[in-house]
Amino acid sequence: MKRNFSRILLGVGFIAAAVLLVVDQLQLFDFQIGVTTIIFTAIFVALFIKGLFDRSIYLSVFSIAFLAILYAKKLHFASMLSPMMILFVALLVSIGLSLLFTKSIKPKVLINGDVGETTIDENSDNIVIDHKMGDTSRYVHSQHLKSITINASMGDVNVYLDDAQAAGDRVNVNMNASMGDVNFFIPLSWQVENHLNATWGDITVKGKSNGGGPTLVLQGKDNMGDVTINYI
Repeated sequence: MKRNFSRILLGVGFIAAAVLLVVDQLQLFDFQIGVTTIIFTAIFVALFIKGLFDRSIYLSVFSIAFLAILYAKKLHFASMLSPMMILFVALLVSIGLSLLFTKSIKPKVLINGDVGETTIDENSDNIVIDHKMGDTSRYVHSQHLKSITINASMGDVNVYLDDAQAAGDRVNVNMNASMGDVNFFIPLSWQVENHLNATWGDITVKGKSNGGGPTLVLQGKDNMGDVTINYI
């Protein structure tokens, strides 16, 4: 996900810079922006967006602060707020928001795993994974597995199937994922059938099946994230 998201941010930054450059040349603003200002604007906007997706309060707030410094003279408040004052205000705001929202924005959960990542054992025959933000690992122990449903956004999901047994000759995976990676870890005997609609993401199979096992059927959609099948 990080690789794709960085690429998307870079692409958006270049497009935003191009749009601002055209707008500036057409003199649609009451003031001239300048090429250097346009480049830094694209950079700080991209960093602000990255801060939102990474749930980084400091990155988001300081990106806004640097944008304010960049446009202080053009927006006629440079005489009222110096760059150092803007940065100091940004620091105070960042500390305040961190104290208020850190627990809700970046939950720290420890369930048989590392801080910041949930690790859960699954024994159901029809598994449903609803996940938002952060990382989660699901270890499937079902001996009669039929289906897996994954609804995930802005977070990575790891599904371990090395201890699972399929109910029949196929296990259906119904996926609706966005802005996050989904990783499957499956036995060497399992096979993969892909019907997944992926946008701005890659589907990768690491390893090769030796056959004889059930088929993992991927269907649904995945946007702005990678899906990886790992044979173990």
